[in-house]
Amino acid sequence: MAATATLASKAVTVTPGGEAFSEVRIRNSGTVVDQFTVEVLGDASAWAIVEPAVIPLFPGAEAVARIRFKPPKSSSVQARAVPFAVRVKSREDARASLVEEGVVEVGPFNDTSAELIPRTAKGRSRAHARLALDNRGNVRISARLTAADPDRKLNFTITPPALSAEPGTAGFASVRMAPRQRFLTGPPKTNPYKVLIHQDGLPTITVDGTMQQQGLIPPWLLPALIGLAALALLLVLLWFVWLKPSIQSAATAALAPQAAALQSQVNTLKAQTPVTPAGGGGGVTGANPFGGNAFAARLSGGGNLTIPADGGLSVTDLVFENPNGYSGDLTLSRFNAEKKQEQVLLTLKLDNFRDLDFHFITPLTFQKNDRMDLSCIQPDRSSCDASVYYSGYFKNPPQ
Repeated sequence: MAATATLASKAVTVTPGGEAFSEVRIRNSGTVVDQFTVEVLGDASAWAIVEPAVIPLFPGAEAVARIRFKPPKSSSVQARAVPFAVRVKSREDARASLVEEGVVEVGPFNDTSAELIPRTAKGRSRAHARLALDNRGNVRISARLTAADPDRKLNFTITPPALSAEPGTAGFASVRMAPRQRFLTGPPKTNPYKVLIHQDGLPTITVDGTMQQQGLIPPWLLPALIGLAALALLLVLLWFVWLKPSIQSAATAALAPQAAALQSQVNTLKAQTPVTPAGGGGGVTGANPFGGNAFAARLSGGGNLTIPADGGLSVTDLVFENPNGYSGDLTLSRFNAEKKQEQVLLTLKLDNFRDLDFHFITPLTFQKNDRMDLSCIQPDRSSCDASVYYSGYFKNPPQ
């Protein structure tokens, strides 16, 4: 390509939001009329303007294209040296081009803001807010954080106490406030405060906030307690005045037929039960399956009673006696000598009684060759003198 291109200034300084200029001089050293296209290459091309971008030249003529660098005031354009190149292309010789290189020095700018979230923090014994520090400049920032209130009613804790943020980012810190004095009830108290952002070589940024201190006892608690007490009183009145009498009446009405039937059965049993004078032990009631006579006696622990071959015993009442307060087990059993079988009828814990009586509608029966045994065993395996007084009907008792 028969042409030359010269960049007037290969080092340009510009501040974001401002402008800087450079020029490229183009000369047509060929023998034909040509047209030259000028463009900027590299990162600076996004905010570089060439005026004019197309230059027609006669042979031997020259012209100047002005390059205007106008970076936006944005954190995306960082403060640094940005290399660029200016390329000149010929229409007549499209395969050839001229390239001149240079550097644009982008200057720094600061644009920092801060915000408290929430602006008004609420609490009883403490409150919390979040500080957001936005860096909309094109250089990294570092800041130290402090807080104060004009009336000195609050204590502050800031975590972390210092922040840093890269261009186009934000840093966050936690601001905790605790009132130095608390109160139980009453309207909320408003405590204004400030958070100060100290940056080296730059003015201090101040953010205003407020802590709304509330009473330790919530305002709704006392009305709620009164309401609960009134509700409890109402429930008690309903129980005694309406529910309890209704339940008692319904229960009485439901149980009346069963009670009448049970009383009728008791009266029938009393009318049918024979009473035989006791030859040796008083009057006895109950069934008499062996046709014996009324009988009563006492059997001590470790003792036994054997039924004769022609006899039989039916027991309807048992009174167990433990006057000395022994502990251990008292067992009443039935042993059949012919079958060599023992059946435990009752086992009692001596610790649970001094006197204990039983009455059986269906009597305990002991037939011929049966033996009634009463054993009393204490925890140390020694015997005791607990006894049982039994009564019923005995056919042919032993003499």
